[in-house]
Amino acid sequence: MSLFSHYRRYVLASLCLLFSMPSFAQSVITLHANGNSAAVTLHYAEPVRLAQVVSDSLKQRTVATVPYWLGSSLSTTTEPKTKQALITQLTQLSQQHRDDAVVSESFSNTTQWLQQHILYQRLPVNIDIDKVRLNKADNPLLNGDYQLQLANRPTSVTVIGAIEKPQTLNWQPRMAAKDYLAQVTPLAIAANSEVTVIQPDGVAQQHPIAYWNNNHNDIAPGAIIYLGYQSLFNDYSDLNHAISSMLINRTL
Repeated sequence: MSLFSHYRRYVLASLCLLFSMPSFAQSVITLHANGNSAAVTLHYAEPVRLAQVVSDSLKQRTVATVPYWLGSSLSTTTEPKTKQALITQLTQLSQQHRDDAVVSESFSNTTQWLQQHILYQRLPVNIDIDKVRLNKADNPLLNGDYQLQLANRPTSVTVIGAIEKPQTLNWQPRMAAKDYLAQVTPLAIAANSEVTVIQPDGVAQQHPIAYWNNNHNDIAPGAIIYLGYQSLFNDYSDLNHAISSMLINRTL
């Protein structure tokens, strides 16, 4: 089962709890509609369908363009439960490898990026207004407090992980992960066969980067390319899985 499948099962279980709250609870959605100078708070006296929230949110946008649905998102108002444990682990790794300044800085810079960009737990729901209106399964009943982000289409991708520091690169159509990596300098302990790509909708994919497993996979604007750590000690799989799982929560 894929990383995203595990994450989706976990969060859907959380959603069931959120959506089963008493019907008298007020729903408060803080809207971050790109194009506005400040967030807008939408109040509902009773549980409300996602389609209604998205429809109301569209009326708050001050730009004429259609939102970038692939990068639009719904999140809780709290950070992921495992975030601080991961931050602590990366901080310790940075300190443990102070004898190798490049490796130490990589862990430190990854830590800072996660602190700055991972603020809330993203929920695996589709925000595209046409899809949520047509499919009942994509139109859950919201009951509680949420963060809704209607994104503008970005022009970049982010590379993070086993490089000195996270890099923002210009997105180009039909460019594969290995081509983006050619624009950065991987560490000696970087993975060399595949990377994890977190697409703007939060879906995590494994993309090959070695000559022997070369297979083109498209990368959408706003995606994250996570280059895993390996070979510094016996098993980095847990750390890479933890970081990839955390990156799913990034919102545009």
